[in-house]
Amino acid sequence: MSTKPVVSGSFMQTRRQLLLLPLALLASRVLADTPTLPAGMCPLNSGGPSLLGTKWRLFSIYGNQVPKELKITLNVGDTTLMGSAGCNQYTAYFRRVGHTGFMMERIERGSEGCPVLRPEPGAPTINVGDWEGNYIRTLQRAGSVEQEADGLHFYNRSGEQSVVFVQSYDDPETTGVTEEPTPFEVEQPTES
Repeated sequence: MSTKPVVSGSFMQTRRQLLLLPLALLASRVLADTPTLPAGMCPLNSGGPSLLGTKWRLFSIYGNQVPKELKITLNVGDTTLMGSAGCNQYTAYFRRVGHTGFMMERIERGSEGCPVLRPEPGAPTINVGDWEGNYIRTLQRAGSVEQEADGLHFYNRSGEQSVVFVQSYDDPETTGVTEEPTPFEVEQPTES
């Protein structure tokens, strides 16, 4: 004959609470409010110089150089990134995560149809809509940014470099398709 020990209900409840205590403490640390930044610091890269108010032009997406006829721009605000995605304006809302990261909360963009460009007769076409869609999807997955000598490098949440921007000195109202060369283009010496 087997006898089971009698366990009181209050003992079981206390035991459950003690088992859940480490989980509750961990959750409170993870969900704690992110510390506030000093005035004038950009939440995109709280570990480096502020990017507030800076203007950029997209140079590449995952190493694929953007055609010079296409102008995709980025203007950095307090909690937004905005500019031209190719043929539509966009606004990306982000929030700071931890001390050096961020997370896109949502991206809004226009719904205008995008053209297919042919820079010159016989040249390959440029599908502006494809570039715009790729850019928006890639920006949505961004999680950190680093300002380098050659531009602004965004990294996805896996730490992979995703988009690279070069500084833009254009008029902030200028958007869309343009004929301007990118700063990385170097003139080839001519033979005399």
